[in-house]
Amino acid sequence: MIDASRLRVSEIVGISYLLYLSAAALVVRLPAARRIAVWLAAAFVLVIDFGAAARPVVWWGWSLRDWLPALVILIAYFATGALYVAPSQRFEAWLKEWDVRILGRRTFDALPTPLRVYFDIVYDFCFLLMPAGFATLVWLGHAASADRFWTIVSFAEFLPFGTLPWLQARPPWAIEARRDADRSGVRRFSLEWVEAVTIRANTFPSGHASGSLAVALALAQPAPRAAVAFGVVAVSIAIASVVGRFHYAIDAITGLLLAIVIWYLSPFLGI
Repeated sequence: MIDASRLRVSEIVGISYLLYLSAAALVVRLPAARRIAVWLAAAFVLVIDFGAAARPVVWWGWSLRDWLPALVILIAYFATGALYVAPSQRFEAWLKEWDVRILGRRTFDALPTPLRVYFDIVYDFCFLLMPAGFATLVWLGHAASADRFWTIVSFAEFLPFGTLPWLQARPPWAIEARRDADRSGVRRFSLEWVEAVTIRANTFPSGHASGSLAVALALAQPAPRAAVAFGVVAVSIAIASVVGRFHYAIDAITGLLLAIVIWYLSPFLGI
């Protein structure tokens, strides 16, 4: 018999999100193959989470269960992308309008080359921030805080992901004309990278900005010094997402604010 009481809060959050996607797949008009893919993703998450709760596995002193939320977030990201159908012209226009309000007509071509390279690299490898943050937590002797860490990070990722079925738009790089800065080798790699390994859809708020800052904030109590370093990287990722035109400015700003709100409310929610 399945015993849900053994699940951690972060696991319940992940399962709930995949079940939400499964329900959304019934509403959004999708090819049958994509709908089935979402349901299979949800079923897989159910199996691995309940399996990990029933039979804990430890390899070389590391608990496999402690790391599973990172895999669930990755699965959820691509499962969410399966619900992307077509951009809303009205929503895209709204995002562009906010870009003009916040950025004006800046193209960021005038940024020094080393700074542009830094922003491209930090954004390209932002997916490593979550496992790096959790590895730091464990390395500093705070493995007992695993569930709290992943609950904060999961909320920060799933809330932005969860708007995609209803607020669909293309990222700026997919719409805008190429800039002079886009001709550099690092920049070409970045554009090819996002085309190859992302869902090629815009999330509002930015899941990259929200999730990255959530990692830093989740470290604030158990590892404050590490939190400062991760916070600098998180803000860099948010800036890079706008400079590199991977996100609109309003995406990054609301993503950072969302992470702060989740972290602030976490004690009141028992996280």
